[in-house]
Amino acid sequence: MVKVRKFAEDKKGISPLFISLYLALIVILLISMLFFAVEVSSSGLNSRLKVEQERMQERIVLVGPEALELTDASVVERVRVDNVGSITVRIRALYIGHEFICDPSEFEGDAYVEPKESLWINLSSVTPAIIFNDKTANAYWTMTTERGSKASEIGGKLKWGEPEIPYTANKFYFGPLMLVFDMFHWRSGSGPWTSGWSVPKGTKDVTWRILCVNIDNRDIVLTDTCCLTLISNDNSPKDPLPWYIDPTFPYQTMALKPGVFNFIHYTWSKPFSAGGTKRQAVTGMQDLTTCITFLTFFGQFIEVNNTLTPFGQTIPFEAVLVTSE
Repeated sequence: MVKVRKFAEDKKGISPLFISLYLALIVILLISMLFFAVEVSSSGLNSRLKVEQERMQERIVLVGPEALELTDASVVERVRVDNVGSITVRIRALYIGHEFICDPSEFEGDAYVEPKESLWINLSSVTPAIIFNDKTANAYWTMTTERGSKASEIGGKLKWGEPEIPYTANKFYFGPLMLVFDMFHWRSGSGPWTSGWSVPKGTKDVTWRILCVNIDNRDIVLTDTCCLTLISNDNSPKDPLPWYIDPTFPYQTMALKPGVFNFIHYTWSKPFSAGGTKRQAVTGMQDLTTCITFLTFFGQFIEVNNTLTPFGQTIPFEAVLVTSE
């Protein structure tokens, strides 16, 4: 009986010791996990701080003019981004408007740009091709770096810089519409756009396209009597050859806003309101005929109080050459 009681007493004495060791082990494990968590959190915080410090040192800009290169068919070939910060950046995304276009790092040698350097990003391999039109000219082009820094600018300003608003009378243009001279094209029917400085004689169903900017501080509405006119330098044919504005495009029903790039199309042989539904052709011209080209605009300013004030403007072009068919 004595031995049994002694064994029971020894067993009771072991239990508190075991529990103490078990609790100590748990405390040690909890402290270790706490230190590990603190270390991981500190490492993550340091990494984020490092990224933020680097982001503060990087700055990219998209600045015109001539930051876009286009083909004669108005396809965008290249866009330039400038690194004006103090750290190397990597370009990872191009957006036009809110649409993702491409990741330049996939085809542009990883798209790294050194401090105070520029990078021309080749867009000729982008599918579908980026066409420079009303949408892309007035949309914001946005570049994003690997660290999340961004730069944005309107497409038209990337190509030609900031339109001057308001205009001044001593400039080379006279009137509220400033013409972008290197964006002058024609096409036959629904065919591709071609540089407007030469056109084959006898071409049918010709539409001319120009690009202009409203440099006034008021909205402008155009009438369908606006026209593009070819006048032969050789006086043959004697009569001018006009193309009238196409009112089926949005600018006929929407005002031309200050600072906005607007493509304007000329299609009809007479004003649309006078029954102009026949497309004009290059007729009566001989081989190698040079033509003076005039743009004549008629419309109204929309004043602050919504009253309309008439305006008229004529812009002379350089010569257009009529070639053989």
